[in-house]
Amino acid sequence: MGLWSSNAVGQVTLKTEDQVLGYVGLPVESTYVHSNGSFFLTGEYLYYKVYCFEGEAGDLTTLSKVAYVELVGKGGKRVFRHKIRLHNGQGHGDFFIPTEVASGSYKLIAYTNWMSNQTAQSFYQKNIAIVNPYRSNQPELQKRATRQNDSLEIAGSDTLTISRQSENTHTVIGPIQMNVSATHFSKRAKVTVSLNGKAEGQRITGNYSLSVRKKDIVKDPNENDIANVFLRKNKSTNGTSAAIGDNVMLPELRGELFQGKVVAMQDDKPVNNLIVAISIAGENYVFEVVQTDAQGIFRFNVAKSYSTETLFLQVLSQEPGAYEVQISEPKTPDYTKLDLGEVHLNYSMREDILRRSVHNQIENSYFQFRPDSIMTVLPKHFLDSKEKKTYLLDDYTRFKTLRETLVEIVPDVFSKRIVKDNFVIRVVGYDYASTVDIPPFILLDGCLIQDHNALLEFDTRTVEEISVFRDKFIFGPEIYEGALVLKTKDGNGYEAFQRYNSISAVELLRPQPDKKYFVQRYDIINANESVLKLPDDRLQLLWVPDLKIAKSDFEIDFFTSDVSGEFEISLEGVTEKNQPVSIRKSFRVE
Repeated sequence: MGLWSSNAVGQVTLKTEDQVLGYVGLPVESTYVHSNGSFFLTGEYLYYKVYCFEGEAGDLTTLSKVAYVELVGKGGKRVFRHKIRLHNGQGHGDFFIPTEVASGSYKLIAYTNWMSNQTAQSFYQKNIAIVNPYRSNQPELQKRATRQNDSLEIAGSDTLTISRQSENTHTVIGPIQMNVSATHFSKRAKVTVSLNGKAEGQRITGNYSLSVRKKDIVKDPNENDIANVFLRKNKSTNGTSAAIGDNVMLPELRGELFQGKVVAMQDDKPVNNLIVAISIAGENYVFEVVQTDAQGIFRFNVAKSYSTETLFLQVLSQEPGAYEVQISEPKTPDYTKLDLGEVHLNYSMREDILRRSVHNQIENSYFQFRPDSIMTVLPKHFLDSKEKKTYLLDDYTRFKTLRETLVEIVPDVFSKRIVKDNFVIRVVGYDYASTVDIPPFILLDGCLIQDHNALLEFDTRTVEEISVFRDKFIFGPEIYEGALVLKTKDGNGYEAFQRYNSISAVELLRPQPDKKYFVQRYDIINANESVLKLPDDRLQLLWVPDLKIAKSDFEIDFFTSDVSGEFEISLEGVTEKNQPVSIRKSFRVE
């Protein structure tokens, strides 16, 4: 498409007709969020899954690889802002609502960078009511709501009435039917949910999310399901238009998109044709090399997951301290004019809220016995396929500095004096006869190190291992003779180099990790008796955000808790033929 120039993250200026046509030719995106409720107390988890669609057909997007989910409160203040990696147009996250969050009305909002070119009305928005039962003197909740069949009312120009839920919810949209093994269950009983096509032999292949949760004491009657997204898309007349000179946001096509600029320290002017090294340190580190354009601007994408939240940037130069590397701040929507209304609680809900709060406190006390697990991805690096020699320093006599360690332990790496008190590190290549004096590629806990003098004095008593690579490496225009990779015991060795002016450090908004959410079982053979005797006050019985079905029927089971009452099963998603699916079904625990 031939893109372009800009000063903000992912924002460019259209300069030619071809660029305008390329921009207009890309499909419009829309988002939907399936969350586990619309009414929460502090001390509870808000679980959600993002679906991102492109074009009018409702295809899961292949355009954006990142979505943003925000919970916004009064005055446009963000309670959280999450970055979500999209895999086949889907991603998920969660947020534990702390006691610092005030009672009130909030909006759950989801969008992509590409959607920022549309109006804010195109973003997914959902009303969320939060009550903080741990705070006293909350006059905003003590105002008596207008009595409308014992309701809770969010008043304001964006008026929303949240009515008490009726029992026996049963909603089915789409080609799938749901069957539950019974309508009434005892406590800690097994519940089986089966899914199959409405027509015999019909495949129900698709991507879905499943929530089983105690029914909220209130329900937003205006809450949309995924079918409404498709309905709005089919009725939409919003076209994409642009002209030369317009500033537009770029889609994040290959992962997280970052942008920065290099300026000279002497005159604060941008500098072109400089090579910038980007490092995200840690076990699962990221390393990239990019070049500045005529305006001193550089961009780079991060497609893989990483393990820390600090980005290091430095110019590859004999005098890196002569330049300043600046990273552009992300452009975020302005929510200051968002009308949230107010939450007014009816006094009759007091006992329901108190009982729910007690359940939450008990369950949170035993959370360590029911933990979620992060889906770990084994780190893959560009060096993995190269031959190396690794030295585990605990197997050798320890020396204080790297200079001493190289002399005594690592034969293929040496230091060389250039001028008085100025040394460089060199790696012996496979061609011993070569006299080419090319510096090696050096990483310390995933961070590129250019200051060889400082590294030679680094305390190697903190280093766990040193790996030596004797191949040549090429990154863009840069050539390295071998590589030296140091890994410290705590993984934070790079912090010793942050004080140097040549290295800029930026804190990142790290994408939410993929999780496997806890599922309580009471049918495990030889289960730990002490664990089975623990209180079970779960209100959320099941949350499966990444439910893939690849056949004509599907079955899943879970167990009820010690909590009685009405529970709701909520299934949302799309079939492989882009048909929206939204099913609600309730059962009772006694």
